[in-house]
Amino acid sequence: DAKAWERLWAQSRLVLHTEGQLLTCSLSAPCDLPAKLVPCWQPVPSGPCQPLPGVQQPTVGQGPQAFGRLRPHPNLCVQMWSGGQIQLTQCLRNRECYWGVLPGHPDDLLLLERGGNASLCAVERGVCTPLASFTRTGTGYAGLLEQDLQRDVVAGQCWQIWHPENSTGVTLWACPVHKYLRARWALVWMAVLLGAACLLLLLLLKKENMKGWLKFLRAGYGSEGE
Repeated sequence: DAKAWERLWAQSRLVLHTEGQLLTCSLSAPCDLPAKLVPCWQPVPSGPCQPLPGVQQPTVGQGPQAFGRLRPHPNLCVQMWSGGQIQLTQCLRNRECYWGVLPGHPDDLLLLERGGNASLCAVERGVCTPLASFTRTGTGYAGLLEQDLQRDVVAGQCWQIWHPENSTGVTLWACPVHKYLRARWALVWMAVLLGAACLLLLLLLKKENMKGWLKFLRAGYGSEGE
């Protein structure tokens, strides 16, 4: 019955591990439970967790469970689904032993590359948007990061968190965007400072012009008085 299942899940515990460059997990439960392990991407703590496309497997039983080619990242979580509901969730960022140790950055952007197609799309809020149309808060207009991110993928600056068994599968990349955010904010501040300097210069010039007019007027009044 439903109450018995609730008690079973309440007594169960999901723990994540990293073995080298691979992510694994283990389930501690009173008995084997019919469920699926679904890795997901959660860029904001306590925010929605986007299931990773093509990366899920049924729970075989208790003990260590491997995801094959899934690599750890601070934004990765694992959810345990059963009966159409999320029963357990565990995130790598919640493990203090992994703070500052895992590759990647919490602000990394999740990119999806389909096999046989070199184009990339950004995965956010359950939607995969082509980079040519993608924009992110603080990065400017749509498509502004397209060439930067494509170059980062080719140059190995992005962390490959999932690669398929064959060339027709899906590849997932975690790419840093915080460096571009910092660069653009630096440009904004430079523009603000430059504008302030120009305004100050105009005020000084205006002040000097006013002094010149005052001197001229004083000289004019002085000559009339004589």
